[in-house]
Parts: sequence; structure tokens; C-alpha cells
Amino acid sequence: MRPIDQMEEFAARRRRARATMCCASCGNKNLLFRDELSMKEYYISLLCQKCQDLVFGAEEPIEECEE
Repeated sequence: MRPIDQMEEFAARRRRARATMCCASCGNKNLLFRDELSMKEYYISLLCQKCQDLVFGAEEPIEECEE
């Protein structure tokens, strides 16, 4: 896949996630966050708590993402 196609796919996934209030990475609709900072991060990255833990590292990650 060409890089431009990957970027277009990523942008489309972010638009869908924002419209449906789900995670842009895994599609999880469980948007319960550990703290206010994690909730703010969702509005920047559109990642659920589980994906934030995977990306940024966490001392105690919660279960794996469900689609």
C-alpha cells in the first residue's frame, strides 16, 4: 500500500472514531478512562485506555482490546 493510501485510511478511521465515539485503533466503544489526563488524551489521539496503555506504556495495563 502506498504511503498516501495509508494516510487516507488512517484519516478515514479517525473520522469514523470521532463520529461514533470509539477507539481509532481497535474500534473499542468502551471509553472508560483511568484518570482525567487519559480522557484528555482520547480527544487528541482517539485511543481508548487499553490502546493508550499499549502505546505509552502503563505500569498496570488493563485487559487487551476487544473489537
